[in-house]
Parts: sequence; structure tokens; C-alpha cells
Amino acid sequence: MSDAGVVHYETKFDLAESPISENGAWHHAGVDWTKVDTEDGNAVGTQLLGVNRSGPTAYDDSYAYLSGFPADQRATAVVHLGTIDGSCTHEVEIILRWADSDHSARGYECNVAWDGSYAQIVRWNGAVGDYTYLDENGSVPGGIHDGDIVSASAIGNTITLSVNGTVRATATDATFTDGNPGVGFWRGMSGCGTRGDYGFTSFEADSVP
Repeated sequence: MSDAGVVHYETKFDLAESPISENGAWHHAGVDWTKVDTEDGNAVGTQLLGVNRSGPTAYDDSYAYLSGFPADQRATAVVHLGTIDGSCTHEVEIILRWADSDHSARGYECNVAWDGSYAQIVRWNGAVGDYTYLDENGSVPGGIHDGDIVSASAIGNTITLSVNGTVRATATDATFTDGNPGVGFWRGMSGCGTRGDYGFTSFEADSVP
């Protein structure tokens, strides 16, 4: 919804949808990436489980994004963390300034590993598997817990990723000056774990005046 120039959207993922739509609010056009579903009050990724993947196509993250936001934007999501198979990576992601088409997805990915071992800001350049680390040195000491709050913002050329109000990664980049916020999920090359083991229970996005 929008009020006096401020753009705001929030959801608790109450609907069971495959893929997420919420009356057309969410979008995903890229055919080289997987989509986001909602079930049991969570937004979850839909990458194939138990399949070894390699090369660029291993980065077929699940994502969905909103529309109608200006360049300066922020988003916040609450983590659902279930039982994790630690033999592969699991990420939740807030995406910013996102845009896509059949074979292009670009914008800024702000991710957090399930165990807090890394917190990163990554620029997607378009083609599947084409990405640039902007800050790959962040972490969350003590790990991530069910109910933790992940937030990210893009204001001017500064992208910031925080967990529970503490900044964990920052970057400066002027590549993209438009696009929209959303959510994403990725699990490692082996596709280990179970569907919905690491997701979001709610999401909120706002324009920044």
C-alpha cells in the first residue's frame, strides 16, 4: 500500500501459494531460477532437494519481489529456523533493487547463513551464476535462531545488512539505481535438508524518504 508517497508492504505469509502471489503483489519472471512458495505461515525456497549441482546453474536461488518502490528502500524479515542438515549451506536472503526477465535477474542480495558463519552482500549481474561479492566478510557470532530479525537497506549507494539490529555487512555500489525489495533462499550444491527448514515467517518493506 502507499500513503502520501510512502510505499509500504507487509505480510505474515498466511496464504498457501505455489508460487507466492498475494493477489499479484509478488513477481518472478526469471526462468533460470526457482520460485518461492508459502506454506504453514512461512515463505520457503523450492530448489530441488538431494540433487548434486555444479556450475552456474547451481545458483538457481528461489526469489520473489514486490513492485512500485523507489530506489531508497529497506526490508525486514523474521526467520523460521527448523531442523537443519549442516552438510550443506542454507541461506535466507533479502533482495533489494531487484528486477528480472526470462534470463536475467539483477540487484542486491543480502544473505545470512543458518549458522551465522557468514553474512554477505552480493550483487547479481544478470545471468544465472554471474555475481559479485560486495562484502563477504560478515558473520553472526552465536549463530541464527528461530525468530531472529534480518533487515537490509539500500539508501543512495550504501547497502546495509543487519541481524537483530546489529550491522553485519555493508557495501557501497552505484550499479543499480532502481528495482524492488523481496526475499530469496538458497541451499548448497548437494541440495541437502528439507523443504522449509530455513525460511521467513513475515516480511515488511518500506520506501525511505
